[in-house]
Amino acid sequence: MNKIIALTDYKEKFGSKHFDTPYRSGMDKNKLSSYFKASGYEVIFKCFNEVSVQDEDLKNIPVIYTSSEDIGYRYKSYIEDVVFALELVGTKVLPEYKHLRANNNKVFMELMREVCDMRPPLKSRIFGSMSDLEKSIEELSFPCVFKESEGASGRGVALVKSKQELIAKVKASSQKRNYLEDAKDYGRTLKHKGYIKESIYRDKFIVQDFIPNLKNDWKVYVFGDRLYTFKRPILKGRGIKASGGGYDNYLYDLDAEAPEGMFDVALDVFRKLNVPHLSIDIAYDGKQFYIIEFQSLYFGTAGIPYSKGYFSNKGGRWDFVEEKLEIEKVYVDSIISFLK
Repeated sequence: MNKIIALTDYKEKFGSKHFDTPYRSGMDKNKLSSYFKASGYEVIFKCFNEVSVQDEDLKNIPVIYTSSEDIGYRYKSYIEDVVFALELVGTKVLPEYKHLRANNNKVFMELMREVCDMRPPLKSRIFGSMSDLEKSIEELSFPCVFKESEGASGRGVALVKSKQELIAKVKASSQKRNYLEDAKDYGRTLKHKGYIKESIYRDKFIVQDFIPNLKNDWKVYVFGDRLYTFKRPILKGRGIKASGGGYDNYLYDLDAEAPEGMFDVALDVFRKLNVPHLSIDIAYDGKQFYIIEFQSLYFGTAGIPYSKGYFSNKGGRWDFVEEKLEIEKVYVDSIISFLK
């Protein structure tokens, strides 16, 4: 029987699952094992600290892994180190490290959008500090969308209508200052002629085009040849944000009224990224589709239990298949399909 290694976090949690039991415990590992076994694979669960880059067997066994949304993304940083090192020694990690880097890292996600030539484009600018912004702020158009690099469910996203409002938003979003280090840095300006102080606003962020008059967007999951979708209205009091509005307020399956061509756009992005599964936020203004954001692992999966089925491309036509499936089954099938 073929083998596959699944890396879990320090809580022995794997992946993301809506309606998991216990709360926030991830996918059911027994179900994952059962579905993998039915496909001819023995899954071996290990914590990240249990793998070694010197293990030659890892070069012959595919490795799947979880990410993390821990506070401050401190454990996720550790996961990145391990996964990147495994990839450097030739381990087949699914998905590749670059997708983990883009997970809840919107700045790198924007860079990946450019690298993968995703069309049609949504113009975005990325910045690493207030000083970077000040050099380019006259080139920006308002209103525009400000996004903190980290965060999910619409956190750290806001519409800004002027240069002054954008500057205020950047300042407010920056991490807590270290006044002792700021004082030391100021002292360097007194001691060393020509020394330029560190910016006190050095949290990376994105400024993105604003798409006016949107009333909703769509979330699309792509798991191999299965596509799930739901429509997310922009609810009163949430500004421009459709995400984070509550799953009971969304419309699923055929009720989502997916615009013609949207699934083709989603599939094109899926193929360009070359991943087993994908979550995409798509907007449509009546003329053009916009890829707002995407994640290739550890994304919310509520659209699966809330859905009655999925869409599948049959002979060039998207048909709805009414079939309730567990997330573990959908996930495993996408991995097996990718390996084949």
